[in-house]
Amino acid sequence: MKESKGEISRRELLQKLSPLGRVSLDTTKCTGCGLCVQECPTGALTVSSGEGADSFKIIFKHGVCVACGQCVKICPEKCLQVERLLEPDKVDSQSVLFEDEIARCSRCGGAIGPRTMIDKLRARMKDSGHSSTSQLELCPDCRVQTQFGHLLGKNGHIS
Repeated sequence: MKESKGEISRRELLQKLSPLGRVSLDTTKCTGCGLCVQECPTGALTVSSGEGADSFKIIFKHGVCVACGQCVKICPEKCLQVERLLEPDKVDSQSVLFEDEIARCSRCGGAIGPRTMIDKLRARMKDSGHSSTSQLELCPDCRVQTQFGHLLGKNGHIS
């Protein structure tokens, strides 16, 4: 059956009217910052620490996405795309969109964030003329102690 100009197939119409969406991610641009997860109103995007405490994953749950586009709007790296798509065979499934190792504080060993995020921040800082990027390898608590340790008393408060 030949379609005339301006007409769409039944399949295309169902896709456009689908109540569900599919998120795709360009892993070459993603830093794993997790802003998309925080902004997702339905919980279609979640963060999971994978096997062991040294893995970080952004998971997409197919049957929960309503293609609202909030994740796309908030993404600072512009690496997400959302399309309305009805995939009945994937409604109950989930997929890993991003996976990385966790960067750990060089002082206390606490988790900082995805290694890719730390590495990309370091590269951006060097490109903009910052020579010292060692603070990126510290968790927020150790960063404060390093910067203001001489002002902190034994209880950790400014004396």
